[in-house]
Amino acid sequence: MTHLMTLPPPVSFALKRLGDAGFEAFLVGGCVRDACLGSTPTDFDITTQATPDEIKAALAGEKLLEIGLKHGTITLVKDGLHMEITTYRQDSTYSDGRHPDAVTFTRSLKEDVLRRDFTINALAWHPERGLVDVVGGLSDIHAGLIRAVGDAHTRFREDSLRILRALRFAARLGFAIQGDTLSAMMAAGEGLSHISAERIAEELNRTLLAPHAGQALRDYPRVLFLALPELSPMLHTPQRTPFHAYDLWEHTLRTVEATDTQLPLRWAALLHDAGKPAAATHDADGTSHFKGHAAISAGITEEIMLRLKQPRALRELVVTLVRYHDDRIGPDNLKRSLNRLGPEAGLLMLKLQYADALTHAPHVAEKAHKILRLYDEAEEMIRSGSCLFIRDLAIDGQDLIAIGFKEGAGIGRTLNFLLDQVLSGYLENDREELLAQAREVLARP
Repeated sequence: MTHLMTLPPPVSFALKRLGDAGFEAFLVGGCVRDACLGSTPTDFDITTQATPDEIKAALAGEKLLEIGLKHGTITLVKDGLHMEITTYRQDSTYSDGRHPDAVTFTRSLKEDVLRRDFTINALAWHPERGLVDVVGGLSDIHAGLIRAVGDAHTRFREDSLRILRALRFAARLGFAIQGDTLSAMMAAGEGLSHISAERIAEELNRTLLAPHAGQALRDYPRVLFLALPELSPMLHTPQRTPFHAYDLWEHTLRTVEATDTQLPLRWAALLHDAGKPAAATHDADGTSHFKGHAAISAGITEEIMLRLKQPRALRELVVTLVRYHDDRIGPDNLKRSLNRLGPEAGLLMLKLQYADALTHAPHVAEKAHKILRLYDEAEEMIRSGSCLFIRDLAIDGQDLIAIGFKEGAGIGRTLNFLLDQVLSGYLENDREELLAQAREVLARP
């Protein structure tokens, strides 16, 4: 397989310079995996028998970054492309469950490959030497399998973050996780407590945005629950109501699948009903009720987002979407909803409500198209500059002062009153009409 991919000139340059200096060098990891899958790689990692000093000598005169030097990595920057070039290595023990205590360089590609996480990421390729597959990665790609390299328990004890990486690859590629690998992941789950919140958040974010996110969480919910144990009560929770056709977890995953690949939207879809198990009550005939679940879900969402140290803006947006996802938005209160939520959250809320409705019982789902019409209307309101906030009013505080208002809180109250009249449709956002109404307010005792 010598014609696996067409290399950008800087990558060919790096391989040639290392080869001319007498050193074996191969592309390795994700770029080879993606090329085997028929995708065009954009990131290129090189592994070589050259030591860091030998790499620097072979690439003398080029722009080199030494950020990863302690792990044997030199980054070549050429024509805007960043390429990590790493010496073949063997890792020692992983005392912190994340990083090797020490790195030993080796001249053997096979020894380097055997330390890697999954077989599909352990393929090496050179345009002249072809594909080197020491661990059966190509057959696992063809079989659609994620399998740990070597002893699975060892791989996950070395680095517990690999548990969530496996879930991410399942979500990205639509692959199944091989049985022994899955068992080892679950056995090593406690190790995630030693991983930084930021790294866990990064893996979960990428998983939720992946094309097969819903199916991966459907197939491996308990892997997700290792990181988000609050969600485990959702699994198999019944929704015995006339409005639902699926149990809680299946409804949640279908909602995730029905949303756009926007991070706040995907998180809100995953968490919007997280409070239902705690809110559940049941009638004598078995009918389920989940009164107050949105507020409980919002609390769970805030706890999760804080624990994962997600950016404040993302956290607040997702919590808002979850807290108000059950509030009715219709033609009569669309402007008021956009005013309350803000333009960004308002549009995302309509997208969330569309996905949520679409995954209810058929008689609810068939009405989801109405939400799409509301979304188009809301988008046009925002685009055209409709009056949604005080700043959009055709008059301001100075105009009120000019007709006799005294400076102070009364101006703010009056502007809020005028905005309310506009949002309710009782007034047009017209300067003269607003001033006339303001004069009536001023004339009141």
